[in-house]
Amino acid sequence: MKKVILSISAMLFVGVAAIAQGNTSSVSQVGDGNTGIANQNGQTNDSKVDQLGDDNTSEVYQGIQPALYSAVSNKADVKQEGDGNDAFISQSNQNNEAYQTQNGDLNKATIWQDQIVNAPSSTGGSDKAWQSQTGDNNTATVDQGTTGNERPTGSPFSAVQIGHVNDVNVPVGPHSGNQAWQTQVGDYNLAYASQGGVGNKSTQNQTSPSGTADGDGNQSYHYQYGDGNTATSTQNGTKLTEHTLQIGNTNTATVNQLGASHSSIAFSKGNNNTITVSQSN
Repeated sequence: MKKVILSISAMLFVGVAAIAQGNTSSVSQVGDGNTGIANQNGQTNDSKVDQLGDDNTSEVYQGIQPALYSAVSNKADVKQEGDGNDAFISQSNQNNEAYQTQNGDLNKATIWQDQIVNAPSSTGGSDKAWQSQTGDNNTATVDQGTTGNERPTGSPFSAVQIGHVNDVNVPVGPHSGNQAWQTQVGDYNLAYASQGGVGNKSTQNQTSPSGTADGDGNQSYHYQYGDGNTATSTQNGTKLTEHTLQIGNTNTATVNQLGASHSSIAFSKGNNNTITVSQSN
C-alpha cells in the first residue's frame, strides 16, 4: 500500500525543482519501498516528509542553485518509522535548518549544509542541524561548511594525525556559527559530525535503553577544521568509542563516558585548545 499526499505552493513536484521562493512541500507515505524527493530553489522554503514502513528513502534538496537564487533560510523536516530507512537533506548557502527523526533499526540519516562546489562569495551565515535516532545499528552524519567530509580515515588518526588532515581544504566562503545536535538511543549506533568554518558547535548524545548493562558499542566522531570550535560527546553504556579531531585555534573538546570498556581519542592542532575527558563506571 502506498499513499502520497502533496501540499503544493507555487510550482513544486516530488522529484521536480521549484524555481521560486516561499514554497511548501508536504509528503506523507504509508507502506513499504516508498521514495520521496523534493527539490526547492530560492529562499524560505519548507519541506516536510513523513514516512511509515520499511525500506523508505527520503531526499530533500534546498537551494540547489545558490548562484542563481538567494538560497537562504530554508527548512526541512523528515520523520521516518521502521527499519532500513535512508534520509538525506542537502541545503546550500546559509541560515538553513534541517531536522531528521528516525525510529527503528539499520537506518541512515545524512545532512549536508553548504555542499555546493564553487558557491558564490555570499555563502556564509549559520546553519543548524538536528538528528534523533531510536533503535540499533543506526548511522547519523552531519556535514557543515566542508567540501568532502567524513575525514580522516586513520585508525585512530596518526601518521602525524593524517598529515593534519591533508592540510585541510577549507571551502569557498566557509560558514561560521554552524551548530549540530545528534541524539541516539540504542546499541551499536554511529554518529559523525564534520564542520568547516569558524565558531562551530557539535553535540552528540548516545545512550542505551538498558542503561549501562548492555554492550552498547556506540561510536561518536567529531571532525572540526575551523577556529573557535566546540565539540561535546556524552555516552552512556559499555564498549563505547569517541574520536575528536580539531584543527584551528581556541577549540574545546569535552568527552563524558559513563560505563565500562570505553575508548576516547582526541587531537587538537593550533593554539589555546582544551580537551577534557571523563570516564567512569
